Amino acid sequence: MKSPNVSSRDLQEEPSDHETMEKLRALTSWRQDSVDSWIDSQRRIESVVRCAIAFLRVQSSLASGNRIWLLFSGYGINLVPGLWEFCFVGFGFAREANSGKAEHRFNKESIDAIHRALDEVEKDSKATALVFTNEGKFFSNGLDLGRIGKDASMFEAIVADFHVLLKRVLLFPIPTVAAICGHAAAGGCMLALACDFRVMSAERGYIFLSEIDIKIPLTPGMNGLIQSKILGNALHKAVLTGHKFSAKAGVESGFIDAALPDPASTFKEALDRAKALASRKFDRLVYGTMKREMFKVAVKELEDGGFGPIPRPVLLARM
Repeated sequence: MKSPNVSSRDLQEEPSDHETMEKLRALTSWRQDSVDSWIDSQRRIESVVRCAIAFLRVQSSLASGNRIWLLFSGYGINLVPGLWEFCFVGFGFAREANSGKAEHRFNKESIDAIHRALDEVEKDSKATALVFTNEGKFFSNGLDLGRIGKDASMFEAIVADFHVLLKRVLLFPIPTVAAICGHAAAGGCMLALACDFRVMSAERGYIFLSEIDIKIPLTPGMNGLIQSKILGNALHKAVLTGHKFSAKAGVESGFIDAALPDPASTFKEALDRAKALASRKFDRLVYGTMKREMFKVAVKELEDGGFGPIPRPVLLARM
């Protein structure tokens, strides 16, 4: 944060009492903001360091030839040589990168960044599992609708790009685990569902589909994905009421694999599961083919794209 243009010399030139108080107030405010910002950043760094230590412990215990990758939204920091390059892959706006309050929304930049990260994972012949997780309040709050605004062409483009991302994660050729340590809303819920396994913190966040409330219907591709992962009455509640599922309710409904007390234990559980999966050294071609067959209805809908039965002009006019 840049300091206000106030110097000690200014205060020595005997300005009016009002001017002096305003300048002192500005100095005090800047210093307090700086202190608050510093404290907040230290807390976030401590959180990331704890994750990094847990991650390194699991990574170092893997058998030779195995490597777990981690896509960590909300922070990008080279904690030790090679850690960022080989383990952590951040995504999102640069302005969001150091903010625990970031909502980790999907837009062209963040989707492109995730694809680049996934490219790196696929190029790594030792990669045998992938963990998605987050720092802060949100796993992801979905599409960046605020940025899209009323731009119909941008909305269509971002939905098409999101379909491609969901399909890629759904069919990723190594096991994927979502460690949900914050709210997973709308598109954030879908990204978690696209993963093979999901563990969630009971302390922080809900997982839900908010489209019924924001008056934007789910596309056939999104519906196909959701229906392949959420079943029965839980599907009705999720899609038609926007019900917010806690971690415990998600487990009871069958689409969350484990509920943990807090983000730290959630992250550890995800790593433990990833380690167990990595040790199996699944053949990538076979693993990816099995998933393509298992989710062939969802895959076809995601590949076909489109917005479904509502005429596009009518849908876009409601934005």
